[in-house]
Amino acid sequence: MKVLNFDHPKDVGLDYFSHLKFTWKESIRALIASVVMFLHGIFPPLFDLWYSEYIRKAQERIDNVGINDKN
Repeated sequence: MKVLNFDHPKDVGLDYFSHLKFTWKESIRALIASVVMFLHGIFPPLFDLWYSEYIRKAQERIDNVGINDKN
């Protein structure tokens, strides 16, 4: 297993800046998810299904990353 994979953006079908844009967007979404889950922990009825949907959509975005750039 490589610790540093300098070819990673290319491996997923992105250039450096496309990869940066994708990961920063996902970081912002993850930060929002963190706040939502914190609130859900305090008051469980709040956002009861939100996180499951967030995970499903995040996986979909990751599965589709770079697809448009590979064609």
